[in-house]
Amino acid sequence: MKGYVRKRGNKWSYTVDIGRDPITNKRKQKTKSGFTSEKEAEKALNEIIYELNKGIWIAPQNTLMKDFAEDWFRSYKHRLRDTTAEQYESKIKNWIVPLLGNFKVQELKPIHAQRFAGELLVSLNENTAFKVYSIVNLIMNHAVNLELINKNPFKNLSLVREQKRKVTTWSFEELEHYLKITKKYNAFYYRVFATAAYTGLRKGELLALTKDDIDFDQKFIKVTKSISETKKGVKFGDLKTPSSFRNVAIDDFLISILKDQINKNNELKLKLGSEYHDHKLIFCHEDGQIFRPTGLNRPFRRYIELSGVPKIKFHDIRHTHATLLLELGINPKIVSDRLGHASVKMTLDTYSHVSLNIQSDVAEVFSKHVRKA
Repeated sequence: MKGYVRKRGNKWSYTVDIGRDPITNKRKQKTKSGFTSEKEAEKALNEIIYELNKGIWIAPQNTLMKDFAEDWFRSYKHRLRDTTAEQYESKIKNWIVPLLGNFKVQELKPIHAQRFAGELLVSLNENTAFKVYSIVNLIMNHAVNLELINKNPFKNLSLVREQKRKVTTWSFEELEHYLKITKKYNAFYYRVFATAAYTGLRKGELLALTKDDIDFDQKFIKVTKSISETKKGVKFGDLKTPSSFRNVAIDDFLISILKDQINKNNELKLKLGSEYHDHKLIFCHEDGQIFRPTGLNRPFRRYIELSGVPKIKFHDIRHTHATLLLELGINPKIVSDRLGHASVKMTLDTYSHVSLNIQSDVAEVFSKHVRKA
């Protein structure tokens, strides 16, 4: 590649050949001015010649980050569940566009990533900041794939880290007492919460259960769908991950609970006639309408207060189910399959708080057998 520098008034500039136009075959040149010295201009010229020779030079673009981020989201959102897509869109609108939107994509450097991370950590909790930062990483990786930039300036900074939430669970005694108090006040919520506790299903999976999902003879639940809640309302949606499609074994006790609820629904269906919206759902409103997942939160908290057990979130029933199984010595692979985790590693990482107790038991058993031998 050929190039030269020259002085224009009080400033210096460089001009360099950047190849030929693929259509006209005419020679193309790039000129950049504004350098304060000949040495500075020569340094910039040498850098661009190096990039041209290595084949890593990218022509300047005027694409703003706000436009690029929105274009990326439009093409990427189809990979996401509706609820996740709404969260992405909100984070782009409220944080990425205001803080980075007016920068050209090619202008962004690691210093901008550092400042962006700092802004996020001042305004958001660390987990939310991590999620916003992760979205920017995806966007900038896309810019690399489209050859707008050579490197992702946000990639190697570890200023924002995801904080692992401490898993809070109930003991067998606390779970039993909670279900007992709930049953005393409300049979419907008792059946909902008992099914969650005995299966470890996610909230959306639980509310999406239909009669066809229950194999009463073979005693298992087929988890194939979920209820999603978006700004547009509630509807049947996809499961969280491919591994979420699974069969969950159940016993006669839980079968009796499910049958009780199905019988109750049938009574209401006969009573309401054409006013009953039959989606075949097991846990639904009295008229058969889909139950909103967030609608379970208030009654769940209410019966916590009435029963006096430690406060946990609804999703912690799932954690309770898994923790108690592991404490009983159930193989982690079986627990992982039951929860619909992608791998055993994910299960063990999530429930690492159980690991020390299990190791303690293992150490004692091993020691006893060695001494006995």
